[in-house]
Amino acid sequence: MPRLRQLSATWLVVLAASIMVVAGGVVALVVNGGNDTATATAPDDPVQSNEMDGAHGSGGHQGADMATDMAANRPDPTPVRLGPQGAHPQFIVECDWSHSALDDPIVMPGGPGMSHLHEFFGATDADAFSTGQSLLSSDTSCQNKADTASYWVPALYDGDTRIQPDELVAYYRTGDGADPTAVQSWPLGLVILAGDPGAEQPQSTGVVGWSCGASDNVTVLPRQCSPRAPMVLRLTFPDCWDGENLDSANHRDHTAYSTGGQCPDAQPVPMVQLILAVRYPFDSDPSNLRLASGPMITGHGDVMNGWRHDELAKLTQLCLNRSEVCGVSSSRTDV
Repeated sequence: MPRLRQLSATWLVVLAASIMVVAGGVVALVVNGGNDTATATAPDDPVQSNEMDGAHGSGGHQGADMATDMAANRPDPTPVRLGPQGAHPQFIVECDWSHSALDDPIVMPGGPGMSHLHEFFGATDADAFSTGQSLLSSDTSCQNKADTASYWVPALYDGDTRIQPDELVAYYRTGDGADPTAVQSWPLGLVILAGDPGAEQPQSTGVVGWSCGASDNVTVLPRQCSPRAPMVLRLTFPDCWDGENLDSANHRDHTAYSTGGQCPDAQPVPMVQLILAVRYPFDSDPSNLRLASGPMITGHGDVMNGWRHDELAKLTQLCLNRSEVCGVSSSRTDV
């Protein structure tokens, strides 16, 4: 497990030229250059299911409806800097991969096996029946043992070979432009979603995108990365809350993204913003990559808050409310 250390101030960017073709909801990526033929190794897929065909399965995230629901609260921000160059109040938790499951305790609660395959981090007991309260008694794959929240993203495949992620880095920060003293901690059981599993067009890279290592060069589709800085999925979650509800009918209306540091009237409470960086041991040709939810443009992620409340509140106060940078990730900076 990497440890926290200062990031380099220099980002070296090697970008293979790519052509993205979008037609009828299908995205193809053609990569030129880069003759590296190394392949990622992955253990046998723990679950064999029809999610392998890229469909949403029997339940999934109800992609078409969710795509419509997202229109009202999807921003078009630029990706934020995560390293010290950003000088942004934050604290960080690093979590190993925990397990894979055809479960989604937010969108398909109480429905084991009804979702496309997800990769879980954090609470090791997370499943279709999880709640914020139940997560409190779980073990965790995170370095900070007070973090028994559950984080999950769709499984990634290179053709039919599943690529098991190495780890997740959770950046807890204040929203851009927000008053740090007003930012509130999350209540136990709060659920937050980022990205659109039913996307038929490229999503904003300010919400979901791909990078190499610790680079802040985030792109809609993954590019070929180097062995020293493998592929990363980055997800930025909403930073505003309605102040009352832990969830909503579409799992989104109780949260929203701020604009210029200001929260909308329906979600007026500035809360801790989460940015996830999911690291994969993959540095090969990305043209055959796909997600369990569908094409690579369907990137998304979910979090259910199971943090021990006193610890999350303390970190929020000591780091975010006081505008402190309480650590940076140990990720490699080479790209």
